[in-house]
Amino acid sequence: MLALTRYYLALLGHSQRYLPALLAYLALCVILYADPHSPPLPLFGVSAGGLLVVSCWLTIALLDIEDPVQRLVTLSHARQWRRMITGAILTVLACSLVLTAITEGWSALKSLRIQPSALGIGFLAHLACAVLGIAIALPCSRLLVHRIGWTVLAAVITLVVVLLAKIPLVHPLLHALTDEEPVGGPLVVALVTAVAMLAASFFVVSELVRRRS
Repeated sequence: MLALTRYYLALLGHSQRYLPALLAYLALCVILYADPHSPPLPLFGVSAGGLLVVSCWLTIALLDIEDPVQRLVTLSHARQWRRMITGAILTVLACSLVLTAITEGWSALKSLRIQPSALGIGFLAHLACAVLGIAIALPCSRLLVHRIGWTVLAAVITLVVVLLAKIPLVHPLLHALTDEEPVGGPLVVALVTAVAMLAASFFVVSELVRRRS
């Protein structure tokens, strides 16, 4: 699994498909954390929402890089579709954790103070959003949707619904963070539902891809 993750990291790096999402996210962070006197939690709410979109982008980009022949070669080494998809998930999670560390480090350096409780909440909020972004991306990727236009449309619509509709995923958490409301309950709900969504997405997509192959 580690070798597969390294392969996917190299594949994503050489493709440079991560650049638009990365530059957009860094630009968002530059704007958000320009004022050192701003409270951290509302800013974490916005950057976590941005990471939701970035993790979805990276997952789709990674799974869409390989053409069908190259994917079969990767499958022959991985031996199972589930191992391949797990490798892609771990790759995007690793990238998301790096971006989360950059975000929180940037916030602490700009404000010249470290708030462990706020950093912990921010870390978990970013993690929940990253996990949910991957869950959204898996069924929208080339694994199931073979036309990029339909992939983009499905992903955008789902992201808009998740971010704006008042459904018990990450919207309550992001709302609580940006409005500086109690975040304990929404944070637990976001983490549990994000993990559940990723597990459901992983097993459904793995089974559908296996049956099609």
